[in-house]
Amino acid sequence: MKKLTIFFNVVAVLLLLGGVSASAIDLKTYYAKANNKKASDLKTALYGIIHDHTNISYDGLLSAYHESDRRADGYLRDWYSNSTKFVIGGPAENHAYKGEGDGYNREHLVPQSWFGSGEMKSDLVQVVPSDGYVNNRRGNYPFGENNGETYMSNNGYSKLGSCTVSGYSGQCFEPNDEIKGDIARIYFYVLACYENLHPNWTGGSASQFFDGKKYPGLKSWALKMLLRWAKQDPVDDVERARNEVVYKKQKNRNPFVDYPSLCEYVWGDSITYAFDVSLSHGQSQEEIPDDPDNPDDPDTPDNPVDPDNPDNPDEPVNPDATSGTIVFSQLTWTSTKHSTYGEGFTAKANGLTVSYYKAASTVTPVSVESAGGHIRFYDKSVFMIEGAEVTGVTFYDNGDSKSGCSISIGGQSKSFNDGKIEWTGSMNPFVCTANKQSRISSIDVTIAEKEEPVVDAVEGINERAPFLQIFDMGGRSYDRSMPLHRGTYIVREGAKTKKIIIR
Repeated sequence: MKKLTIFFNVVAVLLLLGGVSASAIDLKTYYAKANNKKASDLKTALYGIIHDHTNISYDGLLSAYHESDRRADGYLRDWYSNSTKFVIGGPAENHAYKGEGDGYNREHLVPQSWFGSGEMKSDLVQVVPSDGYVNNRRGNYPFGENNGETYMSNNGYSKLGSCTVSGYSGQCFEPNDEIKGDIARIYFYVLACYENLHPNWTGGSASQFFDGKKYPGLKSWALKMLLRWAKQDPVDDVERARNEVVYKKQKNRNPFVDYPSLCEYVWGDSITYAFDVSLSHGQSQEEIPDDPDNPDDPDTPDNPVDPDNPDNPDEPVNPDATSGTIVFSQLTWTSTKHSTYGEGFTAKANGLTVSYYKAASTVTPVSVESAGGHIRFYDKSVFMIEGAEVTGVTFYDNGDSKSGCSISIGGQSKSFNDGKIEWTGSMNPFVCTANKQSRISSIDVTIAEKEEPVVDAVEGINERAPFLQIFDMGGRSYDRSMPLHRGTYIVREGAKTKKIIIR
């Protein structure tokens, strides 16, 4: 049974996320003018802090990329493609392109056709390096989410298609999940840094994304999406390091990187709370005291490699997921497309999601052969089980799989023995690939036993209170529902804020 431990009167408001900034400046001093501000006033205060900065020039961007966007392997960090290895400043710089991988150029995340000219054209925060061909396919379409029916870059890393976000159905460009938070925080920076300009942006499709007002500044659908992206893709060390280079070059910073939950105070669920610059922008567990009567006695952080570490929450588990047999011919399959694995099919069973995708190199598409009672699992295609921690899977063939058929699971190849392949381990989600065409009729799935958290001694919390909010340490909101997995959370009811730990 998991234990819920509660510490009372911990912090005044939520502004918490792991990772310590490398900045040598005092952020409390740098952002002093934003202290105790709320919502639109906070946005305007940020404008006063970051708007005046050094213009490094359009050509200066190319020089800056040597520091701001150098990958660990020394090659250029390409924002729109994960299949390039461009040497920074090499022959690929501004090279003519006919396809992906030919060359890279400067990409305005807020398209230049939207805002025209001026210093924003060479703002290192929002002008990033990208593959020229993919950049051209993006054009000046707004960011959004889509199924990639118009275009997908290599490995499905970036996509173009009809927007599936409620509120907008036009063509949109979807960046990869791993940079969506980065892009969201850059747009928040733009709204603050260019508060004096963005209400007038009407070029291209700008009016589909910006609302023409000083505040909030974005259309409702766009703002909700970016706030969600910021939560789903938290600030990481790469983003922090880039922010330091920006400060070195331009003498201004992106406050939404320094304070990852700041966007909630400007536009999100914390707009009724005053922003406090003294709150941690670093490792929050080191800032929250164990003893509410002794604020000088901070928490000791848990071991980050401990699997039971409450500051490293597990992947959420679907409470309806169960172990059992899944017969493919009995399922209702729907077409789907994965950002990495491409086209395939997905179905629901036992509270789990089962999917399989054809490989990019596979010519014949994956098909569901319900009449034959099996699926054809082609060479290099991918099979996935999502919704719980999977501890065992047995694959059963339909009796006529070809000789030598095998499946790669966790880097190990497993062959059929007496018409089945058995695997035990721990994987969430469970992912395997086909080595040679197999015909699979059913699977037995075993998932980890679920333990429900017990909520006890939650004094002072009225679960029906209109201002009850629950967040994890990355700022993700749980909409008044208690999380079902281990972790450290902040519960806020009105002016009261408490730290809870589900062990």
